[in-house]
Amino acid sequence: HTRTGDTLTSFNAGGSSDATLRSIVPPPAVISASVIPHSQADVQPVQEALAALSRTDPSVRVTEDAEEGQTLVHGLGALHLEIVEGRLKDEWGVKVQFGKRRVSYRENFGYEGEEGVETRSRWEKDMGGKRVGATVEMKVSALVRDALKEDSSKQAVDSWGGSLVSIAEKPEEELEPFPSPESTSFNHTLYPATSPVTAVLQGVLSALSSSPHTTLPLSHLNIAITSFELDQGSPPSTLTAAASDALRQALFKSGPGQVMEPYINVKIDVGEEGLGKVVRDLTENGGEILDLAEGSSTGSTTGGEEEEVGPYSSEGIYLPPKWVTPASASLEAKSGGASFKRSVRAVAPLAKMLDYSSRLRAVSGGQATFEMSIEGFRPVGDVRRLEILKEMGRA
Repeated sequence: HTRTGDTLTSFNAGGSSDATLRSIVPPPAVISASVIPHSQADVQPVQEALAALSRTDPSVRVTEDAEEGQTLVHGLGALHLEIVEGRLKDEWGVKVQFGKRRVSYRENFGYEGEEGVETRSRWEKDMGGKRVGATVEMKVSALVRDALKEDSSKQAVDSWGGSLVSIAEKPEEELEPFPSPESTSFNHTLYPATSPVTAVLQGVLSALSSSPHTTLPLSHLNIAITSFELDQGSPPSTLTAAASDALRQALFKSGPGQVMEPYINVKIDVGEEGLGKVVRDLTENGGEILDLAEGSSTGSTTGGEEEEVGPYSSEGIYLPPKWVTPASASLEAKSGGASFKRSVRAVAPLAKMLDYSSRLRAVSGGQATFEMSIEGFRPVGDVRRLEILKEMGRA
């Protein structure tokens, strides 16, 4: 049951067997797709293949949408999901296809005051003729990520998809940030599934998965669990229910938060002749231009300085007569001068960039290349919020 990120040690080797390498904390998923088995007989093999694949690739997350009755796979981009789909078919040989790609949106905490919202949940229930119960107290506020100083806190935030969860295991102890119990950095040896701490964290994880206002996953919350108590003879699952209820109380008190949309960094290398079309396409699709760096013609460097190189010679190259093909005229024109490249850097909403490869090919005549990386989540305006909720069927 090992997975990518685990540390394997040999008990026969000398030295300590407690050495642990730094865990892999993947970025939060920004896109998802439904998993569609070809037939009912393929459902179980597909589920087993997804479980095996998620152990080798920690950035893949699999969830169940109870409302729509679908299995969803979450990844870091459209290309990532294409790779996941290909691996399922090639490595595990399952008969499956992915549905339409959907961007993963988030909701942040609705109350912006520094003091936050304090809640207390007392959960009681009759179980097997016995009264069981648990109590959880917490304080919830908006997370200011720039204020995080310790690497352990930043790593814990990444494991929760952008939120910070801290626990004081005893009333007199200070709050300590904890990673998500689903992450590879969580210490399951010290905190097994039956541990009260794990039970509390599972309750927080459950509440964060769906906002009571929009059903979107929640992000950018600072959750401080100041105390928790499990009644004698009560199962740890009682603490899970109490923690989930306490967080939901805080979410109801704070009101709806801002809808957040994933943005990406884009770098495009394009010739001068296609620069205007590329910039216009980005701005029309919600992109923000950060930099228009000046490029140069193809060249080499000598002694650290760039040496300009003229255009390729047309000697020895056959150009058909103009009456044969119009392309000969353009080739002849291009051979008369060097082609200068410009580098465009921008940030843009991921939802508008899913088909960017084909769009860029069209506006640049196939003469441009691009790179993308995840920039993070940003709050959206009222108009875009309404568009997103309508897309989800929530407005």
